[in-house]
Amino acid sequence: MKIEDIIRNGDVSFTKLEQRVATYLVGRPEALALETSAEIAQKLEVSPMTVSRFFKKLGYERATELRTKARQEMSGPRSARIGDRYQSFVRAQATQGADKEREMAEAGINAALNLRASPKWQAGVQCLAQADFVAIVGFQLYQYLATGLAMRLNYVRPGVKVVSGLDGVYTEVFTQGTGRKCLLIIDMFRYASHGPALAEHAKDNGYEVILMCDEFCDWGSRFADHVFTFPNEGQFFLPMPVGLHFGLNLLYQDVVCALGDGATDQVEKMSQYQEVFGAFL
Repeated sequence: MKIEDIIRNGDVSFTKLEQRVATYLVGRPEALALETSAEIAQKLEVSPMTVSRFFKKLGYERATELRTKARQEMSGPRSARIGDRYQSFVRAQATQGADKEREMAEAGINAALNLRASPKWQAGVQCLAQADFVAIVGFQLYQYLATGLAMRLNYVRPGVKVVSGLDGVYTEVFTQGTGRKCLLIIDMFRYASHGPALAEHAKDNGYEVILMCDEFCDWGSRFADHVFTFPNEGQFFLPMPVGLHFGLNLLYQDVVCALGDGATDQVEKMSQYQEVFGAFL
């Protein structure tokens, strides 16, 4: 039996902290082969004892035994990752009820509300409100969120652009002149390879970087000025995460409030063009 199957079959017996470990390893099975128990514990903000107990519940007295199995799975023949994730989803649906889904949704909403109350959230809001230029990029499945946020921000402030990266060099980001510049990146597992490089070079070019990600992103603290993490919802197949959506909505509302009267002219201008082009019935 694959390690992921062993984890899922033991789901009902895990404590809340052990479930955090389970979710992480289901989302990133390679972590078992690449990270020590201490590294996993530190990343998830649990005790090493919690990780050890989790391994024992899987039937492994020593972490080295589980790590050996994980490396064998990684090096042996296996189906494409997207197929693995789909099969995991199908298996999970057989045992996962509405209570579990409600719990996940509430965890995402609570995470967003807790972030909103933090000083770093207010710093991110001021960055988006006061920067002369704001670039927003959403990698892979999250491009639609970047586009939607940029469109909404354009109603209340100028100088906002969604970044496609289609040219391969992110011209929209690196052709901007001086002034305060802000880059907001949206990405969750599995993370785009361009994310860390874009954040790093944007900072080198004078950007303040905001990252919206899940709790297992391990590069954000190195390159982003403000990291907002939301629960991983890996139990779903290619999910539209509740916490991330709610968090982006709160972020936008707070930016509108921070702009205050400064947004009035932009809103009036956009309203006039709505009438000119007759986009609405």
